[in-house]
Amino acid sequence: MIQTQTVLFCHGCNEKFAVAADEHACPQCGLTLAMLAEAPTQDFVDLAARGTYVIGTEKTPDNDDELIGRRISTYLIESFLGKGGMARVYRALHEMLERPCAIKVLNRQLVERDPDYLRMFFAEARSAASLVHPHVVTIHTIGHDEGLHFIEMEHVAGRSLHRFAESRGRLDATLATSLMLQTCSALAAAHRVGMIHRDVKPANVLVTEDGVAKLADFGLAKRVVSSDSPAGGRTLAGTPYYMAPELFDGQPADKRSDVYAMGVTYFYLLSGRLPFVHQSVPQLARMHAAQPVPDIQQLRPDVPADTVAVVRRCLAKDAADRYADAGELLYDLKAVFGGLQSLECLVREAISGLQLELQGSGDRFCTNVRLTSGRSQKVTIEACCGGTIADRVVKIYSVCGPACDGFFRRALELNAVIPHGSIALEQIDGQPHFIMGNTYPRVSCDPEEIRRSVLTIAQHADDVERCLHDGDQH
Repeated sequence: MIQTQTVLFCHGCNEKFAVAADEHACPQCGLTLAMLAEAPTQDFVDLAARGTYVIGTEKTPDNDDELIGRRISTYLIESFLGKGGMARVYRALHEMLERPCAIKVLNRQLVERDPDYLRMFFAEARSAASLVHPHVVTIHTIGHDEGLHFIEMEHVAGRSLHRFAESRGRLDATLATSLMLQTCSALAAAHRVGMIHRDVKPANVLVTEDGVAKLADFGLAKRVVSSDSPAGGRTLAGTPYYMAPELFDGQPADKRSDVYAMGVTYFYLLSGRLPFVHQSVPQLARMHAAQPVPDIQQLRPDVPADTVAVVRRCLAKDAADRYADAGELLYDLKAVFGGLQSLECLVREAISGLQLELQGSGDRFCTNVRLTSGRSQKVTIEACCGGTIADRVVKIYSVCGPACDGFFRRALELNAVIPHGSIALEQIDGQPHFIMGNTYPRVSCDPEEIRRSVLTIAQHADDVERCLHDGDQH
């Protein structure tokens, strides 16, 4: 028998779900689903009966389809894309430029009730427009027509990160980290110029069909008030599932609270669930503040320890224990992503097309580079994995010969003029040897760097060997 499905709305996830007719719980977070007609423009349900409510969730006569087919200024509204706390978003055609775009139209009822929403709406546009970044949704212009205020944005052909992750269930660590890297690079650009996003979450990240992530909705503050919350009725900004503990105490959002939201997002991508879920804002605040973050490795044993460490630091209860900003988080995400790619994969990609044989396994590989002079030089690529993520390096080196006392002066003189790498001493089989080497941070080492270094180290090491010993033993 075919089971009848219906489309309902989750206030917590701000998403629609197709569920069986007799199902009432959100498949993502467990909240009770509502009829679409009851869906508020904000991310949290009106729970006044429990002492918690959301400003601006009153029902309005607005209809998602009311603008489709109409012209606003120079735009033909073609289809409805979605809605958020203050506005509805439509796909449109810029008729003069003949290009597709996205038009975000401010809810006029909000402006009628509180003109400050107009200031907030255009503050978002000005904030995002000041960022020119490949992973930020581009703002083209702002305007108004027939009593409607709107922002014209880049149309991103794809879907939200929430929808993307939902369609795949839990993401593997490599894909999740890649999407976090892209999002974090956008947030880091904002933090560098003193901008705070305040509402980082998967629903505010768009993913193209090619897997490119773009951060959207800068400055879109959603105000949540609780009559018995720790904030004492003061205004909160953000989506409660992603809000840092200090925000519930009424402290202003800052870079570290954005980092916390990134941690919740990373947790969600890796585990397929939110770390803390509750229908009551006060109870949710207490969970963020005091309840330990669930162990991802119990949910996903395959998630590497380095990845878990980054999530834990993002989700530290005390803001001082988190990354200072998205730039600092980005550095460790790069390191984690590099660690998810094995050294062997990096090295094989690096020597692809060079007709070199690779020997070794794990964290140490060797290859013999044939030089144009007819000589050859053995080069070693080794990952040094001790210490913190930031301390880990990839070492590329080649032995030049035994470190005889009479060659030290000449070795130092060569060190001063060699353009790539440096001569150092290293114990090999219990004996000191001159080596030519280069060291790269694991966080930034890529196949192209390895390729270039293998070739240049081989040539310079052979030059030093000929200069010091006139042999070809290494």
